[in-house]
Amino acid sequence: METKEPLAKFHANINVKGQLVIPKKDREVLGLERDDVVEIIVRTIEREDSRLRILGSAYVVVKLSSRGLITIPEEIRKALNITPNTVLEVLVIGFHKFNELITEKGKTVLTQLNSRPFRIITPDEEEKLLKKSTAYYSYSISES
Repeated sequence: METKEPLAKFHANINVKGQLVIPKKDREVLGLERDDVVEIIVRTIEREDSRLRILGSAYVVVKLSSRGLITIPEEIRKALNITPNTVLEVLVIGFHKFNELITEKGKTVLTQLNSRPFRIITPDEEEKLLKKSTAYYSYSISES
């Protein structure tokens, strides 16, 4: 008989923003870094005598942010009645390295989004951007 175990299992408090931290040691063991995608099962639990009872659970796919923070979606928090300081049981059941999920162009765009997705440009810069753009259309003005 084969027994399947999660990659990691831990208990964490959720904060007012719906975030919790994947422990540093678990991140190190799994090689998880900022922007990696993590598949988890989140369980609400209660202690009953010397046992833990699962009240509800949800499958969530989340992006890892700085210092191991992940955000549990609001819909899940509402459905499972998760409030700040609720202790959750978290099972990491899969992960995907950011670099393996996205093309080089995608990485460039996401880097721009995460840093400074805007800047003032000159007419020359605008022309260069339009020339290298692959997402544009052309039109003509017809006189009626």
